Amino acid sequence: MTIYQGPGAAASTFKWVGTPGVLIILAAVIGSLIQGANLKDIVGVFVSTVKQLSKSALTVVAIVALAKIMGYSGMITSIATVFVLVTGSFYPFFAPMLGTLGTFVTGSDTSSNILFGPLQIEVANSIGVDSYWLAAANTSGATGGKMISPQSIAVATSATGLIGQEGKIFNSTLKFCLGYVVFLGILVYVGSLFI
Repeated sequence: MTIYQGPGAAASTFKWVGTPGVLIILAAVIGSLIQGANLKDIVGVFVSTVKQLSKSALTVVAIVALAKIMGYSGMITSIATVFVLVTGSFYPFFAPMLGTLGTFVTGSDTSSNILFGPLQIEVANSIGVDSYWLAAANTSGATGGKMISPQSIAVATSATGLIGQEGKIFNSTLKFCLGYVVFLGILVYVGSLFI
């Protein structure tokens, strides 16, 4: 099936049996039945889980849609061009910081990689650096962003009973995040010079 009919159109397929979500649901149902749960309980847990995660799922769908729009419209290329002009050959040092920013804003490593992964590859191609280095820099930086992501901190404080301590936790983890990202920047910059 071809959804988009314009230049560069490609056929889209959906192989539902091979998707991880379907396999996880099947495993959960089989495991629940083996442990003695009845079908009513399984469906009840599934429905409450879907309700609980509906906002997160909507957010992920919106971010993926935004990333696709940014890619197809040329926004990724424009942002990459500006980054290259501003940072020049020192861009590899800043690549992990972009991944960190993506996770800070979205709350998700995956979302950061979807948003900024294509940009990192575009920049790598424009400055003559191995794209694997910058893609890895984005992913590594994204993990650092989890330390300071407001969503992660909110989940942690509610799970541990520390509601109201978000600012204190953010301030105490910020220095570790910055140290981690600067270390990654140096590592990526030096590595990108030799490979």
